[in-house]
Amino acid sequence: MPESLLDRAARVAGRVAPYAVVPALLTLLAFDNVTATAASGGGLSFSVKFSLPTAVPTLWTVFDPPTTGVSFVTPTSLSVLPVYLLVDAVLTAGYLGGIYDAAHDVEPDFAENVSSYALPVLGVRVVEFLTVGAFGFLLVAGGNVLLAFLGFPLVLLAGYLLWGAPFLVVARDRDVVDALAESVALALDGGHYLYFSVVFAVGVAVVSLFVSPVLAAGGFGTIVVMAAIIAYPALLASAAAMLVVDEVADQPARDQRAPDEPSPGNDGQSRGA
Repeated sequence: MPESLLDRAARVAGRVAPYAVVPALLTLLAFDNVTATAASGGGLSFSVKFSLPTAVPTLWTVFDPPTTGVSFVTPTSLSVLPVYLLVDAVLTAGYLGGIYDAAHDVEPDFAENVSSYALPVLGVRVVEFLTVGAFGFLLVAGGNVLLAFLGFPLVLLAGYLLWGAPFLVVARDRDVVDALAESVALALDGGHYLYFSVVFAVGVAVVSLFVSPVLAAGGFGTIVVMAAIIAYPALLASAAAMLVVDEVADQPARDQRAPDEPSPGNDGQSRGA
């Protein structure tokens, strides 16, 4: 009986279990999200959030902190956002590189993966932030209902088209432009990429129903505890996303090969394919 995606992702995540510290750390490094959520504690409320797959899911993947005024959510203040994005890129490169290595029975080397992939991952993350942020601003710009109506599907579309790019940087050794272009191509092809995106979004919505009242009623200590609780499931989700991208990225080449030609990527050497 074929092994399910969840079983394979669990096996990969188990090989790099200490990497779960990365989602927890990035949760806490989003200082504005932490302070806004901690300051709002004391009441009971429920919220539902739909999020598409991301390189490193965090607590903020399933929960949006409360905001006031006309703004779109950023993990930190704009003055320190470049530093946050740089740290995020370094951690993401080592994290995704280790997951890919574990999936291909290669000993993970966090530092080597950071050295190899941090810069292109940073470029991809900046493009993702600017694109999704630009559409997200339409949701709140001037309180215009029409702009908000247009902004929401555009945010989802941008997230759907681009979420595979950081994984492709690592799994296929792509530069920024090629990773973004290939991610868009995979998204437009639909198939398993689309199916996983939908399942992930629905899963986030379900989890958000349970997480939101806990965070709404708690304070800083609750955020720390929840960051730790969600860390390993986040690693599991990243492993599953990596497996999906790795497989669907091979599909066009697989379709063009002769029936008896071997498949790339099964010997741990598919980077740069």
